[in-house]
Amino acid sequence: MLEREIMNWPRSWIVSLIFILVAVNGFASLQGYTDIVVLPTSSHDIRFVSDRTVYVEGLVNGVWSGRYWSAGGRINVPYELSAESAFELRASGFDLSSGWSWIGAHEEPRMPGGARHFVVELSGANGAVQVQIHTVLDGTPVIERWLEIQNAGKKPLPLATVFPWTGRLWNTPYFYEKGIPAADPVFTLGSFTRNTHGWEGWLEWTPLSDSFTSLSSQVGHGFRAPFFIVRNEVAGEYFICHLAWSANWDIGFYSKNTGFESNQDGPGRYASLSFKAGPSDGVGWAGGTALPQRVVAPGESVTTPSVHLGLIQGDLDEAVQAMHTHIRTVQPPRDLKRAYLIEYAVPGDQGYIAKFGGDTSGMNERNIYQQIDLAHSLGAELFIVDAGWWDTYGDWAPSPSRFPHGLGPIADYVHKQGMLFGLYNEVQGGRGDWTHSAMYQQHPNWFIPPYALIDMTNPEAVDFIHEQIRSMVRDDKIDLFRLDYNPGFDYGLGQHIRSGISENDYWRYYEATYKLFEEVKREFPSLILQQAAAGGGRNDLGFVSRFDEQYTTDGLDMPEVLQNLSGQTLGLPIELFATAFGIPAHSENRGHLDTHLRVTYSLGPPWIAPVIPELKDLNPAILDEYHYYSDLYKNFIRPLLPTCRIYHHVPVNAHDGVDESPWFAMEFDSPDRLKGWATLVKLYKGPDSYLFQPKGLDPGKSYNVTFDSLHSKTVVSGLELMNRGLAINLVVPGSSELLLFDAVGGK
Repeated sequence: MLEREIMNWPRSWIVSLIFILVAVNGFASLQGYTDIVVLPTSSHDIRFVSDRTVYVEGLVNGVWSGRYWSAGGRINVPYELSAESAFELRASGFDLSSGWSWIGAHEEPRMPGGARHFVVELSGANGAVQVQIHTVLDGTPVIERWLEIQNAGKKPLPLATVFPWTGRLWNTPYFYEKGIPAADPVFTLGSFTRNTHGWEGWLEWTPLSDSFTSLSSQVGHGFRAPFFIVRNEVAGEYFICHLAWSANWDIGFYSKNTGFESNQDGPGRYASLSFKAGPSDGVGWAGGTALPQRVVAPGESVTTPSVHLGLIQGDLDEAVQAMHTHIRTVQPPRDLKRAYLIEYAVPGDQGYIAKFGGDTSGMNERNIYQQIDLAHSLGAELFIVDAGWWDTYGDWAPSPSRFPHGLGPIADYVHKQGMLFGLYNEVQGGRGDWTHSAMYQQHPNWFIPPYALIDMTNPEAVDFIHEQIRSMVRDDKIDLFRLDYNPGFDYGLGQHIRSGISENDYWRYYEATYKLFEEVKREFPSLILQQAAAGGGRNDLGFVSRFDEQYTTDGLDMPEVLQNLSGQTLGLPIELFATAFGIPAHSENRGHLDTHLRVTYSLGPPWIAPVIPELKDLNPAILDEYHYYSDLYKNFIRPLLPTCRIYHHVPVNAHDGVDESPWFAMEFDSPDRLKGWATLVKLYKGPDSYLFQPKGLDPGKSYNVTFDSLHSKTVVSGLELMNRGLAINLVVPGSSELLLFDAVGGK
C-alpha cells in the first residue's frame, strides 16, 4: 500500500507530508467533523478529532501514552500532557506496556459510512512483539479503539492481561474554587450493578473517592454489560463507554480527589481520573485458576475486543444520544421494509399452549395455525415459532409427531397471510439433553463439559453449526433467525493446550462466534438476526453489533421490565430491543391492559406473546384496541424510531438509578424536533402526579399534544411545554399515559 511505502521515506518528509495532507483534509461525515493530524514532535503525537472531541496520543519514553482529552474542540497547551499508558499488555512473566519503539502510521481506506480508520505500528520486547493500534472516527464524539498484536518472536506469547484502552480521562485543577468542597468527590460513576438473570439494566450512580474502583464480570456470559458513564461534577462533562465483549471483563478507575500541585498559577488541589477496560482472564470464578487469555503462536496476529469511548460536554441525555448515534453507525445496515416490524412469538414451553411450565406437547400444527390467524388479526407483521418445536436438542428438526408436515407449510401459510416467518433455536447449546443428537453421537468431543455447550473453538463444530443455520434458512423458509443461549453462568467455559500452554477458551470462542454470524449475515443479507441469552445475557456491544435485534430481558414482570429498559437504553438505542412486557407464562404480570398496549407499541418494536388461546376467544373491543395501537405504531412511531433522540426522565436520570422513583417516563423526539412521544407509567405506590417537562421539542413552535388515556388533544407552545410542563395525574399503580407531540403545520 502507498501508506506503507511512505513510511519508509525519511521521517522529516513523512511528518511534513502527513501534516499537509491530513490537516487540510478534515472530513465531515453525516454525523460530524473528523480530523487526524500527525504532529511534528519527537514523541510522534497524533491528534484525533471527531465532532468536538479531541484526543491526543504519543510515544513517551517507550510508552504509548494518552496525552490529552478535550470535549470542546480545543487544542491543548503543551504543558497539559499526560504520560499514562494508552494500553496495558502483560504476557506470562513480563510487562508489555512499555519498551515500545516507533515503526510508522498510516490511514486505512474509509470504512462503510465514511468513518476514518487510522493505524499506529509499534515494536516492543526487543522486536519480538508488534502492536497495531487501530482508531476509528465516525464524526460522533465516540471513538473506537482496538489492538492487533503480532508475535514476531520465536516462542509462544501467552497473553495474560489485555486492556486495549487505558489512560487518564480528566485532570481537574482547583475544583474547590468551583463550588465543590475539597472533601466531595468530583467524579460520579454510573454502571449496571446486578449480574443476575432478569436484572440486566440495573443502573446505579456511585461517587468515586480516592481509591481504585473495579467493575467486572467473572461468570462467563453475564447479565451485567461492560458499559459505564462517568460524570465530572466540575467540568459538566461525561465519558460514556462500551467494551464490545461477551465474556469475562474488567473495567477499573483510579480516582484522586486530594491531589496537590504547583504550577504557574500557584499551588492548589486537583482531581484526576484514569481508567482501563478489557477482557478478563477469569480470576474469581469458583475453583478457577488464571490462564492466559490467548496464546499467540510465532508469526500469528490476534485482534482484541474494541472499546467505544466518548467524551461529551453537556448533560446525560447528550452523552446518551452521542453513543446512540455512534452505535447506529456500527450496526448492520437494515432493509427498512423488513425492520422494526410488529412481531408475534409463540413459545411452546409456556403460555396458553403449554399445560405447565416446560411442557411442549401443545407446540403442534393445530395450535400454531390458530396462533398465526390470531397474530394476523392483531396486525402482526412477523410470526415467530419460538422454543419447543423440536424433539431432540441439537438436531433442529421439527417434531415428526407434532409437525408431521414439517415447518415448510407453516412458513408458507405465514407468508400467505402477509407476514414474515421467524424461527427460534439454540444452536450453540446451553441446556437440554443433547446426547441423542447426531452431533453428539458422532462428535462427543465437540462439547464443553459439564455444559451442553458446543466448542466454538473447534472449526469443524462451527462449520457444522453454520450448515445447520443454512438448512433452517433454506428448508424452513425463515426470514428471522432467533438465537437463544441458556447455559446459566458458564464461568470458566473450557481450556485447550496451545503451543504447549493451557489457554482459556473465551477469546477464541467469541472470536469464532462473532465471525460465524458475520458470515451468516453476508450469506443471507435480508435475514433478520435476533439474539437472546436467557434474556439479555449478551446485550454487550460485541454481540449487539452483529445482530439486528436484541431480547431485552427474561425479567418481564411489570414494572421491573420498565426499570430494566430504562437502564439498558442508556447504552443502546430503543429500536434495537425486542421486549415482551409481561411474562408470557403469567398473564397477571403483564399489568393493566391499556398500559401493556401503550408500552408494547411505544417502547421499541412491538414483540407480542400470545394474548388469548385462539381468535374466537378475543373480545372485539380489545381487538379494536390492538388495531388502534398497531396503526399508531406504524404511522407515527415507527417512522421516527431509527433516528429518534431519547431522553431519560425517571426512574433513570443524571442523579437517580432504576429504583429511585415510583414513576417511569421516557421521551423520544425526531432530530428536527417536529414530532415526538413520551411514555409515562406509575410503577408502584407513590405520588399521584408527575410534572413532565419535555426536553427535545422546539420552544419556538407550537404542538398538537395528544393525551392517549384521555382521548383528548390540545395545542400548546413548545416554550410552555418545556418550561411549565404537563402535570400527569395517575392515581393507580400500573396506570399510564402516552403523549404524542406533532408540530402545528408540520414545520
